[in-house]
Amino acid sequence: MEVSELKSLGVDERIIRLIQERGIERLYPPQADALRTGVLKGKNLVLAIPTASGKTLVAEIVMVNKILHEKSKAIYLVPLKALAEEKYKEFKFWEKLGIKITMTTGDYDSTESWLGKYDIIIATSEKFDSLLRHKSPWIKDIRLVVADEIHLLGSYDRGATLEMILSHLMDKAQILGLSATVGNAEELAEWLNAELVVSEWRPVTLKRGVFYHGQLFWEDGSIEKFPSQWDSLVLDAVKKGKQALIFVNTRRSAEREALLLSGKISRFLTKPEERRLKQLTNELENTPTNEKLKESLAKGVAFHHAGLGRAERSIIEDMFREGVIKVITATPTLSAGLNLPAFRVIIRDTKRYSNFGWTDIPVLEIQQMMGRAGRPKYDREGQAIIVAKTEKPENIMKRYIMGKPEKLFSMLSNEASFRSQILALITNFGVGNFKELINFLERTFYYHQRKNLEALEGKAKSIVYFLLENEFIDIDLNDHFMPLPFGIRTSQLYLDPLTAKKFKDAFEMLEKKPNPLGVFQLLASTPDMTSLRVRRKEQEDILDYAYEMEEYLYQSIPYWEDYKFEKFLGEVKTAKLLLDWINEVNEAKILETYEIDTGDLYRLLELVDWLMYSLVELYKLFNPRPEVIEFLKKLHIRVKHGVREELLELITLPMVGRKRARALYNAGFKGIEDIVKAKPSELLRVEGIGVGVLEKIYQHFGVELPKIREKKKAKKGTLDAFFK
Repeated sequence: MEVSELKSLGVDERIIRLIQERGIERLYPPQADALRTGVLKGKNLVLAIPTASGKTLVAEIVMVNKILHEKSKAIYLVPLKALAEEKYKEFKFWEKLGIKITMTTGDYDSTESWLGKYDIIIATSEKFDSLLRHKSPWIKDIRLVVADEIHLLGSYDRGATLEMILSHLMDKAQILGLSATVGNAEELAEWLNAELVVSEWRPVTLKRGVFYHGQLFWEDGSIEKFPSQWDSLVLDAVKKGKQALIFVNTRRSAEREALLLSGKISRFLTKPEERRLKQLTNELENTPTNEKLKESLAKGVAFHHAGLGRAERSIIEDMFREGVIKVITATPTLSAGLNLPAFRVIIRDTKRYSNFGWTDIPVLEIQQMMGRAGRPKYDREGQAIIVAKTEKPENIMKRYIMGKPEKLFSMLSNEASFRSQILALITNFGVGNFKELINFLERTFYYHQRKNLEALEGKAKSIVYFLLENEFIDIDLNDHFMPLPFGIRTSQLYLDPLTAKKFKDAFEMLEKKPNPLGVFQLLASTPDMTSLRVRRKEQEDILDYAYEMEEYLYQSIPYWEDYKFEKFLGEVKTAKLLLDWINEVNEAKILETYEIDTGDLYRLLELVDWLMYSLVELYKLFNPRPEVIEFLKKLHIRVKHGVREELLELITLPMVGRKRARALYNAGFKGIEDIVKAKPSELLRVEGIGVGVLEKIYQHFGVELPKIREKKKAKKGTLDAFFK
């Protein structure tokens, strides 16, 4: 279909003009099929097509057209913050038409009323679910929900949230679900009362094969010979001037393979590329993981996994898109939605280790990885190759290349998700009695798949009893639900009710002995936080520490229960790390001591920030003692910034983090008053305080910074340097 033909489907001429401005004159066949379904007239649609087949452009056309014609809002749901940032950059293009675009991903205790000014709002499912619970007034104006990666309905930890959002909005807004091909797309479309477009069409031909001991068996029956090691496939791609993506099953494997490959890839770099990579390595902070990254990055290879900081991941993704990085070794997190294609994708592992031992990676996941092969506009074909190690290549071919992806199953079967969502229905969405609760649950994908009313009622009843028993809700004489303050606040804070119960049970202990270690152990024991894993070699040391600090802990050592004992040690280790953090132990030292990565540390701190805030908010409901509130608030700020108590005043200054605050304090500027009295020249002598930082501090006090002449360093070998 020619782009100009979109006018006949009711697409605004301004949209057509801007699409052509992008250099697009013709739509891909699946895009044309999708837009002919009636989606532009308000019909729901599930679009299940391969990666890079143009799902996002369909969503953009539908969103912008609806906004221009109906003066409504669209919400674009994504599973990851990184994906939200990527889509935000892409959609900014439409601001040329006066459409206002924003994104929101954090803070689960806010109505975010400012979002009402925007037309397209990009949000993670969890963030939008929390906005629904807070009854944000602008939500009534949403007429379109785009669920990107809708197949993640089947994701254990986040699927239920997306399912409940769609259950809430299916009668109020049009739904457009975007997905990779899934095993039961028909069932999904039926639940949403949606049209379905399924296609295998790709803009770049995908050639798939299995590599086994030097032989590459392509799906068309042809065979190519290579040296016996699988890394010969990587070298071959780079020799051809192409890039390669390698998927492995663990972080350490990603790091190890990157370092091994970098020695073989470096000879293919040009001098400008070498200089660019050297410059990049100098920009990275010094952490144990980054030391390995710098080593491989300097030679044109990077690893990518969830343990890297956001800044590092961004650099790697941008440099790979630019072609400076030739090879990325990655865990499957990279296959989840980010637009990062390569000519050749190599899947080294089809098994991974879990709590149940070694398991096969699902077909859907492997096919998502394979879908990264082939860069539109650069490659005529992409190659996806699975490495067969011990298994016969024909078995790999049959399961992963010829096989169908697994069916999606509702994750409301996850007890924690179900518990939280039922509380929200009663406390935030006005479900008045058990009959109304079941009526709503009958709208879910969970019920659509099972059609077992008796089982649904039994499951819901057990959770309602739990909520009654623990005073989240009450029931009046007419069997009407009565939300109680504890339940309302728990749901607004986006907490698992079991976490809230643990907090409530600990309030007495908190009043008896308020101390950071006890609070941190409490947070680490909740289902909303995963505590650190304790390795066998550490067990004795952690146990000794627990004995030593036993009087400060909020939960005693469980001597006789193995499972609880292991969990307890993990909680103590996590609490100990957080104690180090607020006592200003160097970040690199923390990463080394606790054998974790930067990304893990910052995810942990983000979680603790939210849980500390929630703990304070819930404690306020139960006759709080002012001194305990004061202690908790101070502890919250300390953990947010990683500082000792004496830096709490300095940390309120703009651009002053834990390092600058400590440098100021050590230089004798112990509080705001000292800063106000100081001369600019005195402050500039403090490490980390430059003119830019000082300007911000002065602005904070409403004062203009006097003009300062900064001494320029004289270059070596000049007369200035000689006479200095």
